Amino acid sequence: MESAEKRIHFRKTLYFKMIAVTALLGLTFLAALICIYHVTCKWFKTELTYQSDTLTEQICKNVDISLTELMEGTIPLTATNQRLTPLLRTVSGPGQEPDPFLKPRVRKQLEEILSTNYDINWVSVVDMADTVYLACRDSRPKEGRPNEESVRKLFHKNQSYVSHRPGNTIWTGSTSDDGIIVMRYLFDENTMKFSGCVIAELKNTVLKDIFSEIDSSKVGNFALYDMNGNLLFTTSKRNRFSARTVRAEEKDSYLYAEYQINRGRLKIAHEVDLKAKNRRFSDLLYFVSFIGLFLFLLIIIFLWLMFGNMASNLRILLSNIARVSRGNFKLEPTSFAKGDQMDLLSDHISQMAGHIQTLMDEIRNAKEIQQQNEYKLLEFQYYELQAQINPHFLFNILQSIHGIAQINGDHQVSRLIGLLARFFRRNIERSRSTCSLNAEIEYIKNYTELYKNIYPDRLEVEWAVDESLLDMMVPSCILQPIVENSLVHGMEPKIGLCTIRISVYSEDEKFVIKVWDDGLGIPPEKLGTLFETNEANKRIGIKNVKDRIQLMYGTDYGVWIESVYHHFTEVRLEFPLY
Repeated sequence: MESAEKRIHFRKTLYFKMIAVTALLGLTFLAALICIYHVTCKWFKTELTYQSDTLTEQICKNVDISLTELMEGTIPLTATNQRLTPLLRTVSGPGQEPDPFLKPRVRKQLEEILSTNYDINWVSVVDMADTVYLACRDSRPKEGRPNEESVRKLFHKNQSYVSHRPGNTIWTGSTSDDGIIVMRYLFDENTMKFSGCVIAELKNTVLKDIFSEIDSSKVGNFALYDMNGNLLFTTSKRNRFSARTVRAEEKDSYLYAEYQINRGRLKIAHEVDLKAKNRRFSDLLYFVSFIGLFLFLLIIIFLWLMFGNMASNLRILLSNIARVSRGNFKLEPTSFAKGDQMDLLSDHISQMAGHIQTLMDEIRNAKEIQQQNEYKLLEFQYYELQAQINPHFLFNILQSIHGIAQINGDHQVSRLIGLLARFFRRNIERSRSTCSLNAEIEYIKNYTELYKNIYPDRLEVEWAVDESLLDMMVPSCILQPIVENSLVHGMEPKIGLCTIRISVYSEDEKFVIKVWDDGLGIPPEKLGTLFETNEANKRIGIKNVKDRIQLMYGTDYGVWIESVYHHFTEVRLEFPLY
């Protein structure tokens, strides 16, 4: 009888069909990629045109607003008219006999305009008699200063653009790299006549700031022209570009558009290198498509030919590994041929699963025993701490002495013994590991009251407690060791009155108990050893208090101490606010 492997024809198996489907999908993927490329190129150009229009409109607005603000901040219409038209009112036209005092007076006004506006390089006025009045900034180099004849030529060249209309303004290029020229007619509102034209070179810093923020490699190049077609500013490395050269020579390589601003007196041209953008886009698409298709076909064919008839058993083997990873050690048997490497691997996985299960059981049992031991040790340490201050027999003895003192009429002794009896009774009653903050505070108040009677006029206790926190639960007897240290090591060695201030408040999702005293303080050499397990350390309970807090709430909480010897000691206890 033929074996199962010989009876199976590879071309009729599911694996061959999957390879055929994979190849068909690959070809479909390639065809779809070609179609997508052509559609994307058209979409890319349309989207690029839209983005170009949007960006250029925003730049046009920025340039228009910046030039308007620059002009009104340097050569404002109303102020300039009021300053210069009264002086030029007497000039009627060419041939009139000049006033010898007029030129110095106009020049003085121009110099005042120049001195009050740092953005003006030079300013001039041409009156109706074609006389030029000029004022230049002293710091300007000679080659950057115009003469009267050049100003007159500039005026006549652009006179037709300015036109006789109040408020009309013309911008034009300057021979200086850091300047742009503005021209504006002066209108006398009293005589209702034009009295001259003011011409000024302003610093083009605002334009440079606008265009310097443009990344030409991403959004293309921009250029700003005046009405005469003179280039005012450009971001292109080419000296000049225009619509005629783009449309005629590089129609398919560049996307070009022009936009009029400032009522048509300025023009912004935008140029985008389509060839460079398409090249980057196409190269990336070709490379990714080729690599993706190649790897796709190679990996699919390799995987199917590699695993062939072992797929079913491998599925079982992987399922067994997944079960072990989830902690399920009941494995499904495999049907690998005896002596096969995969069969050996399957046996090892079964043995490994058995060993892991045994180890996990041992670890689980050891962990339970360790937790029980730690809990017993913690409980023992806790009751050992309480046993230091709650001998039950003392309470019974004190009650008897209290009764005798009352019978004998010794009220002061009776009061002190009563306080001490209440102290021990509350200590005995606190059998739980936690208590409310209110109970702990009452316990400390009774404790400090005893000390006040023992040391009259030497102890003052101040309280600052947030009453909203009184119901918070804290470890029992957590404050007594801290307050006792303040009394024994802070108050008793000190001469005079000692103040202990106990504060309770919330801070950063924690609630804090702070015990401050102005007693003797802690010597610097002992301050760093308070939390060490040293029996010779006289600061009783500090480490015990810290360990109890951290065992109950974690290492984010605990005890912090700050002290200046002979000045003060502050102990800060932090608990979670829940």
